[in-house]
Amino acid sequence: MIKYQGITTLEVLTDAKNYNNWIAHEISSHVSSPTLEIGAGTGNLSKHFLQYKPLYLTDVDSGLVRLLNKRFIKEKNVFTETLDISQKPSKKYISFFASIYAINVLEHIKDDKKALKNIHEMLKKEGKLMLLVPAKKKAFTRLDKELGHYRRYEKEELTHALKKSGFAIETMYFFNIVGLLSWTVRDKVSRNKSALKPYQVRIFDSIVPVLRFIESFIKIPVGISLIVVARKV
Repeated sequence: MIKYQGITTLEVLTDAKNYNNWIAHEISSHVSSPTLEIGAGTGNLSKHFLQYKPLYLTDVDSGLVRLLNKRFIKEKNVFTETLDISQKPSKKYISFFASIYAINVLEHIKDDKKALKNIHEMLKKEGKLMLLVPAKKKAFTRLDKELGHYRRYEKEELTHALKKSGFAIETMYFFNIVGLLSWTVRDKVSRNKSALKPYQVRIFDSIVPVLRFIESFIKIPVGISLIVVARKV
């Protein structure tokens, strides 16, 4: 049984192929193995990282881990297991991973600073952490609450939290400016503010190629997300 309250949204986002490809492209050049994905969910993004084996796909929800295992059972050197990153990591994973990535995960963790310290322990020296987190506190909506988000991030606070946890920031930038606009407008005009609709995702996904092209050479001042690459020091 899957307990995660945002499972419906994960299922809807399965069809956001352009968007998932875009996210994977933004972080894949920083990934090296052995690799850990935290909060893999239904594996929508995991499939883009199968070349970085051994690859460990994890989630705090045991139901989602069973789904991941079923989905990737034929893949060699892809391992699935339950992981609560807010808890002290197993000794076998201390200084084990060359890279760790978490896409829309950190905002679900109440004590995100403790989670960052645990991630730091699991990385090898000079190992890299790639994060995508929701940005801009003023954009926090009812849907954020329904998805189990504790917060949205500003650059300054995320930078501070990472440095305090022993990381050096290599890059940090806003991502998907149109997504931020549509997220805010949707909260104001939609009657059902607690669910993304398939047609909404399809419309947005259809414009992603254009948006991706524009953001490839224009540094946007805001976005629905922050992407950060940090190195263990």
